Amino acid sequence: MSNLAASQKEAELTDSFRGLADLVEACKENANRGGEHFNIFAILGIQRDENRTHSRYLAELLSPAGRHGEGAKFLNAFVNDVLGLALDVRDRVKVTRELATEDQRRVDIVVESPDLIIGIEVKIDAGDQKAQLHDYYTALKQRAKSRKKAVLVYLTLDGKAPSTYSLKDLEQENVHCLSFEKDIRQWIDTCASLSKHKPELSYALIQYKRLLENLTGAGASMTALIADKLANNRDDLETALAVEKALPKAKAMVMLRFWEELSNAMANAFDVTPTVYGGKNLSEISHSYFDVKLGGKHVGVKHTVGDLNGKKLCLYVNLYNAIHYGLRIDSESGLAAPQQGVRNQLRQKLNDGNAVADKDLDWLVCYYHNPAPSQEPIILNFDKFTGSVLDLMDEDKRQTIIGQMVDHQVNLIKEAKTLLETSVA
Repeated sequence: MSNLAASQKEAELTDSFRGLADLVEACKENANRGGEHFNIFAILGIQRDENRTHSRYLAELLSPAGRHGEGAKFLNAFVNDVLGLALDVRDRVKVTRELATEDQRRVDIVVESPDLIIGIEVKIDAGDQKAQLHDYYTALKQRAKSRKKAVLVYLTLDGKAPSTYSLKDLEQENVHCLSFEKDIRQWIDTCASLSKHKPELSYALIQYKRLLENLTGAGASMTALIADKLANNRDDLETALAVEKALPKAKAMVMLRFWEELSNAMANAFDVTPTVYGGKNLSEISHSYFDVKLGGKHVGVKHTVGDLNGKKLCLYVNLYNAIHYGLRIDSESGLAAPQQGVRNQLRQKLNDGNAVADKDLDWLVCYYHNPAPSQEPIILNFDKFTGSVLDLMDEDKRQTIIGQMVDHQVNLIKEAKTLLETSVA
């Protein structure tokens, strides 16, 4: 291709991209005619937070003693309409968040009455944990003691089935798979209808419904408006298809830049380059992550801090959906070797981590970001590729994010070493 032809092609692409940008902007304005984008959850940056947002909100609605003041109306709508159980639940109901089980796991929401116990596991970005649902179901059955019905709910954005990794030998028929997209959204609609006489409450429910529509793509969203426009304009659709083909590579390039600069920062901080796992090198794990066939989940880098009673104390930076990092203990073979005593000691000093994976006993402590009070939450969700991940394209912001992450890692290792040296002494 001649230089003139290449320049013409580039100019055509630029015009096409500009046309797509104008289309998106017009659809964005159209989708916000009624102020739908003014969503309190999105403004506060907590729209994907499983614990602080979704678990808390749902638990409050399910509780007959909740601040909604509607007694057991919402709970019974959930039990009857969503779960399909012909039960009237209203007396002596207790709703608990983060209910601890005997094996140190925590069920996100538990609703218990004399006749029924419901355990709800909420999943937005977090992956399944080993034997998680198996252990939850066992714990619920033990609490039920054959005197009440035990129901385990697996709540995800799209209602997908849990993995065999989480089920272990539990039959999937023992798990109610619900979706935010359909089941919870419809239930929220019902709750809003039941509370029309309370405008403030009804509006709060509508705000949450809007949040679910944004998370799942349901409803008359900007995405639906863009799709309608593309379906009726060949040139725009051809440009969009060309962009679609290039997107995985573009995302991989953004990710690779992050891994390379993080790896260099860690090497400078710890005087040794971290080891790559989940692939041969940083380039491979970045490109594999966005390859549908390869699906490079649970990839990252690790730094060996030192020996601990014949095992290795390691700092991991792991990527499943979102980047999370923290300390783990590995056996000589490189497998996780949980040590509850060490975990408890370290957490007395550092408190709990803020990543969903912090619940997993394989981690001594696990974070999305530095939890210091002055630190704004920065969650790098490469699966969704929004928010803070897009900030990585700005060099100054990228360096700030990486710098804060590595500074926190240095402090974690310092605290862990001090604690372990004191314990050994």
